[in-house]
Amino acid sequence: MVQPLLTIAIPTFNRAQLLGQCLRALLSQVSADLLPRIELMVFDNCSADNTTDIVSSFVNRGHDIKYYRNQENIGADRNIATCFLNAKGKYVWVFSDDDFLLPGYLKHIFDLLDSRDYGAVYLNGIWYTGDYNAVPNAVNHLNYEEFSSPLLYLQRVNFWATFITGNIVNKSLFADCSYISEFYDSNLVQLSWILPAMFKGKPNLVVNDKVLACKEENTGGYKLMQVFGKNLNEVLDKLESKKMVDSSAKRIINIYMLHTFFPMHIDKGGKSFSRENRFFILLPVFWKYPSFWLKVVPMLLKIKKRKLAV
Repeated sequence: MVQPLLTIAIPTFNRAQLLGQCLRALLSQVSADLLPRIELMVFDNCSADNTTDIVSSFVNRGHDIKYYRNQENIGADRNIATCFLNAKGKYVWVFSDDDFLLPGYLKHIFDLLDSRDYGAVYLNGIWYTGDYNAVPNAVNHLNYEEFSSPLLYLQRVNFWATFITGNIVNKSLFADCSYISEFYDSNLVQLSWILPAMFKGKPNLVVNDKVLACKEENTGGYKLMQVFGKNLNEVLDKLESKKMVDSSAKRIINIYMLHTFFPMHIDKGGKSFSRENRFFILLPVFWKYPSFWLKVVPMLLKIKKRKLAV
């Protein structure tokens, strides 16, 4: 059996309608010449809705989808990791069930992956709320940039390395994946393969075209500051100790987080995330960074004054 060039693996839980949209967008672009070299998988984390029926409807119409249903909910990290660990393709694209690929792009992405050996590939997207109807358009080529330096690539991608759907990874570069289980319950297990792939000695690629449609504000239910502050830094420390990432990686990501990510989410309020004392969560992690005091603390004080004034 020929190894697939690309595995597209979708972790899902109680999002049958969105999963259907995701599958339709992908399957409409799998042409006869791509079919033998693409593996499409769905990993259902014991959904209580009609996810099984949605997948079966595509399979019954002749689409080749490998469907796996957990007997119990094993948690998001484990389900996401199961996607990567069970993929047989040279490249693995873990694809969130609430995102979808815009029309006309799969063949061009496939041709890029087939053109040479990459470590990691990042894909840009557009963000939408409510419903989004993609208009088919003729795509002639992709606008992309190659990076021979992993650190320059990381500076470009930065925090978006956490965005599962935006990252395709060359799994053939990983001889042993047993270490991945050490990152369960971090809410960031995907970084255990996305970040190391950048530093495997292969060129990395950024696709500048917006090829994905990603549902905005469709996550939550966890402690945002803890996950992207404490947990993220623990993940980076562990990867550095295993010599899987450069020692500069943590500083590159943290400076971006302090300048952009945290101020933005503090200002928005993060209503879909669990409540937490943001200052005391972030302080032990970032107190040595001037940006914490110059960018984040003033924003926290501003929000506090706003609440006291109400």
